[in-house]
Amino acid sequence: MLLEILQVLLVLIIVITVLLLLKYGNRYFGTENRHRFFAEYFKDFPKFHNEKTGFYKKELFKPLHEIESSFPDLRKGNAIRILEIGAGPGANMEFFPKHTKLVVADPNPFFKQHIEATMRKFPEAELENYVVTGAEDMKDIPSHSIDAVVSTLVLCSAEDLQNIYKEIRRVLVPGGKFFFMEHVIDPQMSSIKILQILFGTLGICQFLFDGCRPDKDIKKELEKGGFASVDVKRFRLDLKEGVPLAFSGVYLIQPHIYGTATTAT
Repeated sequence: MLLEILQVLLVLIIVITVLLLLKYGNRYFGTENRHRFFAEYFKDFPKFHNEKTGFYKKELFKPLHEIESSFPDLRKGNAIRILEIGAGPGANMEFFPKHTKLVVADPNPFFKQHIEATMRKFPEAELENYVVTGAEDMKDIPSHSIDAVVSTLVLCSAEDLQNIYKEIRRVLVPGGKFFFMEHVIDPQMSSIKILQILFGTLGICQFLFDGCRPDKDIKKELEKGGFASVDVKRFRLDLKEGVPLAFSGVYLIQPHIYGTATTAT
C-alpha cells in the first residue's frame, strides 16, 4: 500500500510538470525533436526491460528457431526473414535465430544508428532493410515476403490497430505468425488502471514517450484483428526490487500480454 501511495505521489508531480509541457512545450520541441529525444532515452531501456521479461521472451521467441523459411534462397542458409515493427535499438536480437534477415518498419529514423550498432554484435544476422514508416502503411514491404512479424512495446503508440493487423496479415507468408509482447491496460480495477486512463486521456504519455498510450486494450483489438488464431498470455512486471528513476514510468505499464497470432494458410 505504501509503495502504491508513493507511486501516486510521484505520478502527480510528473502530471503537473507535463501539463505545463503540454501547454507550452510544442513550440520548443516538435515531432522531430521528440523522436530524437525518445530514441536517445529509449536506447537504454530495453536492457532493463529484458531483465524483467527475458524468461517470457525466451518462451515467446523459441518457435522462431524452428521456422523453416518459405523462400528457397533463405532455406539454403538456414535463415528466416523477420519483420520487426518498431524495433527501437534492437533489443530482441539476442532472442532471434543467428541467421536472421531483419526488416525494420519504424516511424522514428533516429533509432537506425542504434540498431545498426546492435547488429554489429550479431555478425551472422543482416539488417536487410530499414523502412521509416508506421506499421499502418508498410507499402514498401512486399506482400507475403515475411516469414515472421515481431512487435514488443510498440502497439501502444499505434493510431489504427486494425489497419496494422491488416498490414501484418498482408506481408506475412500464408500460415505465418505474428509474435508480440505489449503492455496493456490493467484488466483489474486498481490505482495503476486509474493512472493509465488519466495519463492516456490527458495525452501525457503520448507527449513524453513518442505516442505511447498506456490505457489501450490491445488484447481485445488483437482478437478481432482477422487472424486465423490468436494465443495470448498475461503477466505483470516484477518491480519489487525497484526501478531506476529515469524509468519511473514503467510503474504504469506493469500489465503485459504476449503470444502469437497466426494467419490463414
